[in-house]
Amino acid sequence: MAWQRVASFSEIGVDGVLGADVNGTPVALYRLSNEVFATSGICTHALALLSDGFVEDGRIECPLHQGQFDIRSGKALCAPVTEDLRTFAVKLEGDDIFIDMERPAASAPAVANAAANRKAEGGVRVAENGDQADIGAIAAVNGDPELSLTKRYVWPAEGLTRIPDWVYTDQTIYEREIERIFHGRTWNYVALECEVPKVGDFIRSNVGPTPVVVVRADDGSINVVENRCSHRAAEFCRELSGNVKEFVCPYHQWSYDLQGNLAGVPFRRGVNGKGGMPADFNNAEHGLRRLNVTTHRGVVFASYLHDMESFQDYLGPEVLKEFEATFDGRKPRLLGYYRHTLPGNWKLYHENLKDPYHATLLHTFLVTFGLLVAGNRSLMLADATGRHGVMASAKSERKSVSSDAKKEMRAYRDGMTLAEPRFMDFVEEFDSPWSVTMATIWPNLIIQREMNTLGVRQIIPTGPHEFIMKWTMFGFEGDDEEMTRHRLRQGNLMGPAGFLGLEDNEAIKFVQDGMQRVPGGQHLVKLDPAVAAGTSDSLISEASIRAMYRHWRAEMGL
Repeated sequence: MAWQRVASFSEIGVDGVLGADVNGTPVALYRLSNEVFATSGICTHALALLSDGFVEDGRIECPLHQGQFDIRSGKALCAPVTEDLRTFAVKLEGDDIFIDMERPAASAPAVANAAANRKAEGGVRVAENGDQADIGAIAAVNGDPELSLTKRYVWPAEGLTRIPDWVYTDQTIYEREIERIFHGRTWNYVALECEVPKVGDFIRSNVGPTPVVVVRADDGSINVVENRCSHRAAEFCRELSGNVKEFVCPYHQWSYDLQGNLAGVPFRRGVNGKGGMPADFNNAEHGLRRLNVTTHRGVVFASYLHDMESFQDYLGPEVLKEFEATFDGRKPRLLGYYRHTLPGNWKLYHENLKDPYHATLLHTFLVTFGLLVAGNRSLMLADATGRHGVMASAKSERKSVSSDAKKEMRAYRDGMTLAEPRFMDFVEEFDSPWSVTMATIWPNLIIQREMNTLGVRQIIPTGPHEFIMKWTMFGFEGDDEEMTRHRLRQGNLMGPAGFLGLEDNEAIKFVQDGMQRVPGGQHLVKLDPAVAAGTSDSLISEASIRAMYRHWRAEMGL
């Protein structure tokens, strides 16, 4: 990342501090005499904004718990802080302040009396011998990034029955998820094969937040490449979908074939013997970054790792059985898309579909019309790793809902009827005992089968507090016109304004809102204690959520 202008020198008073937001990252700028220094803008102890703190003698004091940091080096100087701040390189050009987010500040000596505690008489700070020992321990911890991380992010002693809020709100955690999960040992959904049926057909997609292009090559293979020109990193593909003979970057017209190989570089040899690329420049070394690709029953997955296990082994036998009950060998046919943004952490959507408890309480339509009701024959399946799951239920008639159950379910609306009764028709077409299944395939795919409406939902995280949801609705090539109309009719259950989706979206926002800016917050996932973590045959259970976080913690090293 290059130098970025972030503020004016004149905006910061002498011995002052100014907060700035740089690409979504809070940064604190400090002025000591005629010098400017920059650190992370969030205290490492309790996430307070350092721009609200107190600057004195080259130190910043956190406004929340009075922990202190050396402004020049970012070193943690006294309790309760134990982890250093990140520092950033700074330069001044006239009145403009520039920082480089990828370069730390040049090393600087710590301030005198660095580990000072505030004394009662006159607010004087003096160094104590014990404080100096603490500094040595802190330095030892922060010298090892992995150890530093585990010291800062400590899971509650109760284990999987409590989840700390930093799992959903912390930028460092989010960045580690991209590295270790989305770009790690996972198969990420990217498309349906029916979206790229012919040679040259392409569709834009994502692996985590990373833009990729899914394209059908001349040999019939499906390739997934990063949507990033190998020359100057421009997103070379700007259309959502289409058909091309080659990809040409709009910036400098570097061209690539349908397998991602660099095909052409304008003025590669320069003009009149001047300029151009070096003589040893080799096109074969500068193609697009290609991902590992696999397909199963018409669904396309990609991974950054090229030694991935097979997709069948990745799912495990029980989840694979449910996957293949929906993708049963018939060729999927594209029906359309929804796309919207949700103000919450991406994992909350996985939790929402591993949480049958809420489904019986929140969704008026589900319980009133018998699609998912406490007392139905049901299953909350988790695979052996805990990462994948399937929430399944067999449709019941409303008359089978007991009086006691109705009292518990405030969403139940006796007497509610449909103006279009065909909406609830269920055509049995799958080899499955379930009329409703929601499969969560880690890390970014939801497969919905709600009676006869079918869809996949792709999760695209954009930060700890937001993600994009792309819904792709489909049927099968053998469907007649009436079945297609039936699937589209029932599709009103889904999407950002569906009879069910609207309630989930709002609930996810409420949860994210409740977790922000509450230092040390935790929440409960204790339902169904008889099942520590994994599969449950009860809808009043959070065992599948606990299983997911058992896996998440292992992958994250936490």
